[in-house]
Amino acid sequence: MQQSTLPQDERPRFELLVGSAAFWTRASCDIAGAERRVLVQAMTFEGDDAGLPVAHAIAQSPAADRRVLVDDYTRHVVNDTFLALSRDPALHGEAAETRAMFDRLMAAGAGVRVTNPLGRNPLRYATRNHKKLLVMDDAVWIGGINFSDHNFAWHDMMLRIEHAPIADWLAAQFDADWSGNVATAGEGIAGIDLLSLDGSGNEAGFAPLLEMFAGARRSIEVISAYPTFPFVDAMAQAARAGARVTIYTPRPNNKPVIRDYLLGAAAPAGVELRLTPMMTHAKAALIDGEALVLGSSNFDFVSHRANAEYVATVRDAALIAEFEAQMLAPIRDGSGPPEPGDFSAWRSWKARAALRLADALIARLSHGPRVAEWRG
Repeated sequence: MQQSTLPQDERPRFELLVGSAAFWTRASCDIAGAERRVLVQAMTFEGDDAGLPVAHAIAQSPAADRRVLVDDYTRHVVNDTFLALSRDPALHGEAAETRAMFDRLMAAGAGVRVTNPLGRNPLRYATRNHKKLLVMDDAVWIGGINFSDHNFAWHDMMLRIEHAPIADWLAAQFDADWSGNVATAGEGIAGIDLLSLDGSGNEAGFAPLLEMFAGARRSIEVISAYPTFPFVDAMAQAARAGARVTIYTPRPNNKPVIRDYLLGAAAPAGVELRLTPMMTHAKAALIDGEALVLGSSNFDFVSHRANAEYVATVRDAALIAEFEAQMLAPIRDGSGPPEPGDFSAWRSWKARAALRLADALIARLSHGPRVAEWRG
């Protein structure tokens, strides 16, 4: 495995946190101790037991620059439920508390903006800013955790990286989203390949990653609830060349159409599918035991086509060993092969057809405005 040639004091310091409790305990300390900047970006940020403490910590932070980017998804979906389709008073009460939470945050002097506003075109719902990022001075966090009760309840992980140039680069990507002047960008810093995808130039941005998947020599292990083509197709190419390819995905998937698609697509592609007993929202791939790919991308067609995402590829032996110990070993032991009742040829066919149709429709969409001021 590749070892860093940087001097010890120039290497990034990594901390892998599994579970929302471990993540938030550590991240809240970063927010409280920040002096220059607290930049927080999420797709979902709700006024509930998970989101309210985060907003309070940002409001109380002494940092000179405190800003929050939340996707417009949060104004339309609460607890995975479209507000427009629900009459549940508790759901609408939480939506009202979310609006009040951001109003209080702005009253405390923090900036709040909304990414990818839907405006009057509901089809733009498919073109989300899916990024998750925290930058506190020279520490950054990337991964899959959003700030909501149901996201906090899921199995997930975040990676903390302490390194000034990496923090500065990701802060610059945050600033691009903040201004709405977005573009797909990539940079190699201290042995880490960083990718910021704007949702328009994703196919070109993802091309090297898909080549890495397809070119795996020995193994690929993927943890994701929602992997689809073209990533599964690239994994199949590696499997045909002799690599052992395994996808760990949840049996209790909140998007069962993806599970049904995988149950039909994996075996013919030479990919081993293992189902976890819990909902996992983690997003990571270990390629040949040497390259760890993680961030906000689900390795799915929506990421490939339309979502704004962060992806990092890390080749640090100590971090990979920690990932194998904290994430892969428990999920290998706790997952199992599909059972006879899991698979239905009819459901899998419908799922494949539905996803291909969705992909074709999303390919025709254009992004609207990229940012707007928060208005509750």
